[in-house]
Amino acid sequence: MGAFAVFSLILILIPLIYLVVRSSENGFSGIINVLSRPRIYSIIFTTLSLSILVGIFALVLGVFTSWSISRTNVIFRKFWLLLLPIPLAMPSYVLTYSWITLIPTLQGFWFAVVVLSCASFPFVAIPVYANLKAIDSSQEEVARTLGFNTWGIFLKVLWPQIRPAAFSGSLLAGLYSLSEFGTVAILKVDTLTRLIFTTYRATYDRLSAATISILLLLVSLFVVNISRKFAGTSYRSKIGPGTSRQSIISNIGKFKYLSFSLLTILNAFIIGVPSYVLITRSLNVRQELDFSQLLNASLNTIQVSFVGATLALLLAVPLGILGARFKTKLANKIESTILITHAVPSIVIALSLVALSVKWLPFIYQTIFLLAIAYALLFMANSIGIVKANISKVSTQLEEVSRSLGKNYLSTLFKVTIPVALPGILSGWLLVFVTAMKELPATLILKPTSFETLSTQLWTATSISQYAQAAPYALLLVVIASIPSYLLNRNNDSVRMEDR
Repeated sequence: MGAFAVFSLILILIPLIYLVVRSSENGFSGIINVLSRPRIYSIIFTTLSLSILVGIFALVLGVFTSWSISRTNVIFRKFWLLLLPIPLAMPSYVLTYSWITLIPTLQGFWFAVVVLSCASFPFVAIPVYANLKAIDSSQEEVARTLGFNTWGIFLKVLWPQIRPAAFSGSLLAGLYSLSEFGTVAILKVDTLTRLIFTTYRATYDRLSAATISILLLLVSLFVVNISRKFAGTSYRSKIGPGTSRQSIISNIGKFKYLSFSLLTILNAFIIGVPSYVLITRSLNVRQELDFSQLLNASLNTIQVSFVGATLALLLAVPLGILGARFKTKLANKIESTILITHAVPSIVIALSLVALSVKWLPFIYQTIFLLAIAYALLFMANSIGIVKANISKVSTQLEEVSRSLGKNYLSTLFKVTIPVALPGILSGWLLVFVTAMKELPATLILKPTSFETLSTQLWTATSISQYAQAAPYALLLVVIASIPSYLLNRNNDSVRMEDR
């Protein structure tokens, strides 16, 4: 198992190794040349500002939504819970496309902040909701007897316990905005990701693209460090023996109408209006639509996402087991390395795989297998966390019983540990699958010449302002991605569809 873990770690490190080697080919003069480009510092500032603002707004939206659903008597509480995972199936560039189809003048930095914040707030809302449901309500009862109101209870009792989860989700939202290409390209916002893509595709200058990628990685690491400083330490307390008591639903009076209005506006922006636009535009182009092309793009999307998610899971299982069962300094360093590589944007992964395949593995260049490898490297970190969490839940006593019956470590692992943790591990596969379906920059760079997915067809149409022709591809992408999103939410023990 250790050898498999080392192999997975080497694959994860490929993008970082590529960046260092490629950028060093031009020496110090190449770095100076990139840093002396016009507007490079304004682009860095725009990229950093976008990431920080999206992280902050996603934090506010996610905490407000999860608190309203889990702790207040907001109108249609269960309905809002049902809608909570749906934005995961709505790619941010589809959300952007839907709104500029209605209002073509929507452009610029601040609308990009709004779109990316709304698209990524479930990264905060889902884990925070899970934490809120797990908190023992006895603590809130004690706080009320001490004279704290609803707001005071949130600040003094709930917030300290959900803060780590909230900032972890905020970090994911910030990193997501750093690597996002489709939204910033459609809205004409100059970020480092867009600059890397144009540098590579327009001039085929891989050396400059690698150097700019290092700048983007440094910005990503800066964002990671900021989030770590604010996140704090996770803890959970409980009063008395036994299991935690069910959460208390607070009566917030007239504020429930304000919460209802804000939740309505948020979901109308993310789900309601885009769904209306996609459906109506798709119906308007039914006579011009090439259904065979639409079907082919759908099958290609499912095929390559399936292979990518499967590869990601196979690579993540050894690392997840290592982190869950071997509490060593080496395991901790590997986890830190995984966190760093998680900050590497998709376009950097794609460029590193292009260089590797062209020079060393030409037989996989321009194949869907190379694209699937990119998906696995991009989203493996997400599945590693889920694998580790579910392996940790398996009682070590079961493994001890298996060994006492004569089974060795590997036999116990494959016959006891993994089967018990399998339902949770499969949720990691679903997460990678739905995320890979929406990936755009890596797909545009690595896809075979005649291979089109729903995301690339959507991008091709929107890039030449054929918004009506793009609608069917966007609609079908959202519909297909909604299925694993629903299954992921249903199978996740931490987020329940019913109110406990």
